[in-house]
Amino acid sequence: MSKFIKILLIFTLALAAIGYGFWRKNIYSKEEMKLEMLGPKEAKLGQEVEYVVKFRNNGEFRLENPTLVFQAPDFSIKDDKIYTQEVIDTDKLGGAIYPGEERSVSFKIRLIGKAGDTKVAKATLTYQPKNLSARYESNTTNTTVMGEVPIDMDMDLSSTVEASKNFHFRVNYLSNVDWLLTDLRVNIDYPSGYTFGQATPKSLDKNEWVIPILNRNQSGIIDVTGQLSGSIDEGKVFRARIGMWKDGQYMQLKEIAKGTKIVKPTVSIRQTINGEANYVAKPGDWLHYEIYFK
Repeated sequence: MSKFIKILLIFTLALAAIGYGFWRKNIYSKEEMKLEMLGPKEAKLGQEVEYVVKFRNNGEFRLENPTLVFQAPDFSIKDDKIYTQEVIDTDKLGGAIYPGEERSVSFKIRLIGKAGDTKVAKATLTYQPKNLSARYESNTTNTTVMGEVPIDMDMDLSSTVEASKNFHFRVNYLSNVDWLLTDLRVNIDYPSGYTFGQATPKSLDKNEWVIPILNRNQSGIIDVTGQLSGSIDEGKVFRARIGMWKDGQYMQLKEIAKGTKIVKPTVSIRQTINGEANYVAKPGDWLHYEIYFK
């Protein structure tokens, strides 16, 4: 190998080493941004919870133009309205994030859901390392499980119902929630063969009731009257559920079910007027009523 080629090779390797060092110095890994979210593992219905988003710049670059997006769990409430997400711009975050600097932002909301629901909060931080044109993104989540819903609900329904005879049942509810509940609905699903008669209080479309406000320790009763037809000894199931409407969205909170069995009527009764079941009286007519029972 000639001396010229050796010098050229050494020069090329030196340039490559310098270039590699420069490249290493100007690359950025998003793993250098530590992003985490702290929040409750469990929450009750209507409980105000706090999520804290923490981020730390563990790299050597100054991170410019940071923006934080917090996405709330489904059906979160803030200021008595549905709260979906919040965007914190660079100015509100305090400007560029310097190497070694750590910051945090907190979000307080109320969670609505039935027992066992998982509520996932998400946070996304976007930023641009100094002297780099690329914009990076870091993500984190936090999961909260809804505990037992502090609303008592039961159905006062007889275990047997006489076929085709008026009977009534009640749905009772009580709030133990440490928060004023508004815009509630109670819905009742009737089994096949049920004929709605009347209810107290009055219903919307025979199976829905509006509860505008429910305070802590406040209770209510829905009394429904109707008839149930079907085969003797046939089982029928009634279901009731309570939920909340907010900004056009519905969230079911609790559901109960209770069954009954159709039995043969123990007493039958009928009447005639002047010997007819459907007598049409005229002014001045004498009316003779006869009542038959068995």
